[in-house]
Amino acid sequence: MDTYNESDLLEWCKAVLGPVEMLADHSREHPGDRTSTYRLRTDSGICYLKVHNDPAHWHNEVHGYRAWAGAFGPNAPRLLAVRDKAPLALVVTALPGQILDEVRLPAIQEQKVWQEAGKALAVLHKSATGAFFGPCREDGRPAGAVVTDAQVYIGAELESWQRRGEAIGCLTPDEMAIVAGASSLLPAFAGEKPIPCHRDYGPANWLVTKEGVWSGVIDFEFAQWDVRMADFTRYPNWEWIDRPDLIEAFHTGYGRAFTPAEESQRLVCHVLYSLAAVVWGQENAYFGFAAEGRRALARLR
Repeated sequence: MDTYNESDLLEWCKAVLGPVEMLADHSREHPGDRTSTYRLRTDSGICYLKVHNDPAHWHNEVHGYRAWAGAFGPNAPRLLAVRDKAPLALVVTALPGQILDEVRLPAIQEQKVWQEAGKALAVLHKSATGAFFGPCREDGRPAGAVVTDAQVYIGAELESWQRRGEAIGCLTPDEMAIVAGASSLLPAFAGEKPIPCHRDYGPANWLVTKEGVWSGVIDFEFAQWDVRMADFTRYPNWEWIDRPDLIEAFHTGYGRAFTPAEESQRLVCHVLYSLAAVVWGQENAYFGFAAEGRRALARLR
């Protein structure tokens, strides 16, 4: 905890949880150092302290745990405590198992995990309908300008990433043409309602038991009201290109086929995520991720 006052945080944990022992630093390496995560032992069991450097992500995560994590039942952590002053933090219960990204499973078992994850996601998506698109403050109020039209919302996201890419000169003419093609499909979002989306729903945030069974989802820091396809296109490991068997299993678990309009939405959201990978990767010198985004855009072309 070298960037925080360890003593203050531990005293806060003791005040809200009782006796606490710090077991390990479980922070994940990531450009920008958005969060730090620590494994704790308390009298009531193992839990995790998560410290946020970005207030927006703290708001997302607190609201996500309060409002939406319950849709996963026992397969999502429970929120135990919230610290609303610097450093912003929260404490959640631990789930059994290991992160799927860190486990090697036979292909058939991986497919079963993805199918169970898809089934769980369907429950989240059916749990509520929102009044606006975008992130929330921790109390559920909109975090920014209220946008109620899905076409406007997705169009603004595409335009924002394109402008950022143009500003640093990282997009080729071919890539700009792909973005223009996606923009032409924006009418497919007409009438789409906001639903709760995890927006980082994949193997990096799924847990499996030692038997290789899906045991839950963690990390709600990107959760917000969004279009359904946001949870079907944000795959940092690019499984939709390299492991279509897993995507098929995921859809089987979700339990319904997509409409033609939703298939067009999915193309647009694939372009949006791939574009973001290119631009964000260049901005943060995360060049491997940028290269993966370029490969995805080429495939989408």
